[in-house]
Amino acid sequence: MSELPNAPIEIDGNVWRSRVEQMLVAQGQRLTAPRTAILAWIAQSSAPFTAEMLVAELADQRHASSRPTVYRTVDWLRNTGWIARVQSDGHEHTYARMLPGHYHHAICTDCGTTLVVPGCEALQSLTSLLADEGFEVRGHILELFGVCRVCR
Repeated sequence: MSELPNAPIEIDGNVWRSRVEQMLVAQGQRLTAPRTAILAWIAQSSAPFTAEMLVAELADQRHASSRPTVYRTVDWLRNTGWIARVQSDGHEHTYARMLPGHYHHAICTDCGTTLVVPGCEALQSLTSLLADEGFEVRGHILELFGVCRVCR
């Protein structure tokens, strides 16, 4: 996978799906019809989603995905960095498409478009400020919420 530019980028669903499928095959996993349906649904959806939304949306399809298959696939995608849990007001975990690696995310609260923001330059001043107070930062998660260009 090539290095991301410094500017925020939107994750293209078709590129995302292709890369996930390549990784599945490279890991020796089967690209079953239910998995393909799950990946296709996530790839076409720009908005954050829950596993239960996937179950409901895919229930009537020809190669329906069972609830356990959906949850196992969501777990695999999260563990391998292809989706990330994002902040939501609901009781269920909400996820958005991501790329593996250490990135930050800007998520539109209207349409769910997610921008990937590479690098940690924006956090350096905060880390320095905290270090001046004797606090050692050992990790971080940064998610920004707002309204994208299209929704504004």
